[in-house]
Amino acid sequence: MAAHAAPTPRRAAAGRDGMFHGGHSPLAMGIPMLMGIGYGAYAAFMARAGGPADYTQLWLAVASGVGFAAVMYVILFTQHRLSREQRAPLWGVFLGSAVGFLRGLGDFSIYRSVGFGLVIGAAVTVVLSYWWYTHEQPSDTTSA
Repeated sequence: MAAHAAPTPRRAAAGRDGMFHGGHSPLAMGIPMLMGIGYGAYAAFMARAGGPADYTQLWLAVASGVGFAAVMYVILFTQHRLSREQRAPLWGVFLGSAVGFLRGLGDFSIYRSVGFGLVIGAAVTVVLSYWWYTHEQPSDTTSA
């Protein structure tokens, strides 16, 4: 009679299967591509520094956008093979180096760019470690 009030087990948000595991849909292919386009456009904007646009910024935008999208694609489709303790630093290194590169394109010193990338990478690692720790089931369950 009171079965409708029983709590249901909580599902893992992404699980060990990864974000897009189970098929390569157009949306799954489009997310790294759109992020790469945005990253490349912002890289060209940072390299321009208010001056006129030229072909070197175009090539920088294409190269950095394709590189960002390719690395993001590989991480998204292979992260299900890693444990959550390995995935968080992987995303931290990726996003920290991406932000540090963009900061380095501006008129900042190399030390400020590296420091900013390290801070962002550490913050991403901590946040994702906490997120996956609280929203996933442990991957190495041992049975007695």
